[in-house]
Amino acid sequence: MISRLYRSILCGAFLLAGSSVVSAQQNSEQTENGADWFNRMAVALTELNFEASLVHAHGDQIEPFQWLQGNDPDAGSAELLIQMNGPDFRILRVDDRVAHFNTSASNYALKSDSITAILPAAFAEPFERLSHSYQVTVGGGARVLGRNAQHIRILSRDSQRYSYSLWIDRKHGMPLKVIMLNQSGDVVEQVQLTSLSVRETAPEIMTEIKNIEMPPMLEDLRVKRPTQYDAHPRWAPQGFRLLSQQSHTLVVDSTPVDHYLFSDGLAEYSVYVAELTEGMETDLALSSSQTLFSKRYNNFLVTVVGQVPLAMAQRIATEVK
Repeated sequence: MISRLYRSILCGAFLLAGSSVVSAQQNSEQTENGADWFNRMAVALTELNFEASLVHAHGDQIEPFQWLQGNDPDAGSAELLIQMNGPDFRILRVDDRVAHFNTSASNYALKSDSITAILPAAFAEPFERLSHSYQVTVGGGARVLGRNAQHIRILSRDSQRYSYSLWIDRKHGMPLKVIMLNQSGDVVEQVQLTSLSVRETAPEIMTEIKNIEMPPMLEDLRVKRPTQYDAHPRWAPQGFRLLSQQSHTLVVDSTPVDHYLFSDGLAEYSVYVAELTEGMETDLALSSSQTLFSKRYNNFLVTVVGQVPLAMAQRIATEVK
């Protein structure tokens, strides 16, 4: 039961900075330059026309993707992500509508202005929105994909959540390599571009796919509505705020749940509260880029899933009262 619950939920690092001491002025300069590089990446992810291939590695899975984006002042923006191995799985964004096409599941669409299956949505937004919980520092230069790249690091201010290392193309601002790390510096997830072609005009295929019939929209989960159960989250880590809460049924097995969504601007996690029924597994803990932790609380099953360390997920679930 819990594995089906986890699949349904999925549908809907601390980096060692080195031992050298730098002056406050150098720190300030690094932070400013790091924010500039981050913002340049955000512009590239929203405005460039490109075709790219990439490899996404998480856990023991390595998945190749093709990634395309086109922007036209008159026709609008479109983005396409295609999984190259296994069942045919594609994500298509047309302006602010993102459609998921999967041969082994029902197709659906969500309201969003970015595809988040590979990179966090925050990577396409100004760094200022993250500065309350994260800081950015500049590393050295490097060659990635045969291109000159700038290394920056995104570090949590409290060292209690995941961090990132990014290598950004100096010419175009595109992220060429992204590594997510835990507080111990272990790699949790990484994305590596294997080819990149930046164009002056949108790839031809982008014009064609904008005429594809989009699947029905799912109910917007980012709203605040009354929940049905008495048990609800009483604690959130510093910097996280409640984005939405509501009662709905899970996509895969129609289990009724209360759903709470929290974000610190970069990382997100969800808390699901469901009535405990026969056959449900409890006290499950899986640590990865999408951590899963569930525990029994009286007659409820409390599940926390998201981009947070396992210890944080345990504390969040324990504080559901």
